[in-house]
Amino acid sequence: MLPSPPGNAPITVLALGMDPRKQALLRMAFRLHHSLRYQLQEDAPDSTPDLAIVDVDGQAGWLAWEDFRRLHPSLPALIATTTPAADSPAPALRKPIQVETLFPLLRAALDAAPPAALPRAKPEPPLPAARAASPAPRPVPPRPAPAAPPAAAEPITIERFDPDRGLLGMARRLRQRRQAAIIGIDAAPLLVLLPLANQALQLADDAALQAACQADEQRLYLHPLTPGEALPDLPPRPLAPLIWQLAIWSSRGRLLRGIRADTPLRLRHWPNLTRLPPVPDAIRISALLGKTPVNLKLIARLLRVPPAHLFTYLAAAHSLDLLEWQSAASLPVMSSAPVRGARPPAAPPPSPPPPRQTAETGGLLSRLLRKVTGL
Repeated sequence: MLPSPPGNAPITVLALGMDPRKQALLRMAFRLHHSLRYQLQEDAPDSTPDLAIVDVDGQAGWLAWEDFRRLHPSLPALIATTTPAADSPAPALRKPIQVETLFPLLRAALDAAPPAALPRAKPEPPLPAARAASPAPRPVPPRPAPAAPPAAAEPITIERFDPDRGLLGMARRLRQRRQAAIIGIDAAPLLVLLPLANQALQLADDAALQAACQADEQRLYLHPLTPGEALPDLPPRPLAPLIWQLAIWSSRGRLLRGIRADTPLRLRHWPNLTRLPPVPDAIRISALLGKTPVNLKLIARLLRVPPAHLFTYLAAAHSLDLLEWQSAASLPVMSSAPVRGARPPAAPPPSPPPPRQTAETGGLLSRLLRKVTGL
């Protein structure tokens, strides 16, 4: 059995035949997996690969696999392809790659014995007639060992953070209370917030603010401003884009505390994305959240955006009070898989008619779901 890297050393994965976009997707998946640490060998050139993923759908095709086996005859590997073959020489990882199948296959390949790369034996010439009359007894081939059952899927851990704590929490509270104050860290001022004017004075550079978003809350301090107190002579900047940026730095791809997979999420109104720091896939996420309440499962199924992009957007929208959600509510209808072309269910037994507003809301939600799932 191939041992796992000792201690907290990451497992190095050699990715062959993959373009930069596919490698970026692997990096994102590795970042979200915490029970075992994975890294691409491209990011750690001095490390020795523990296993490999070979994409055979590129220009080189199966030659990429043959070249890999010639250079690494005993390294465990997975074959990434859209059409896995029945006689694949290694476990097949079907594309598009899903997190639910990627990590169990990587764990199984890591635990399994390395595949033997033996050269094909040449056929022996026919024996003379005299020797053919009494052939030597052939050795009985060993019975193959039963295949090990596939490893159970490991649970995916999602990191969360509290938006009411730290530098982001202080800035949000001051904006909501419309209270002017100075925020600093370790006796060094960082920001002057002027919520009544929707402005802020930045006293430190972006690197210091980003580090403060990740610092312990005990190191931060708050100094309320009194009327007429002198302020630094600095050009002001809009307050909303600053808090949006603080949310991006505080989130770091983590999910807001209190949001579950079936929590309904909705935008109160579109953010002005042209004047806010960019978040990947922000337009697509805004378009979906602005139509009807949806949950994380439906967003992932319809948009297929990286979880870190989605979680960062939710944190930024929440920082400006644009995201509407209730931790105790749930949308079970959103958790079920969409059915294409299904007939409507039979009419239930007569019951008292629901209020008009509830019936109209349910009908609109059903029509929107049929429309988006039929795209």
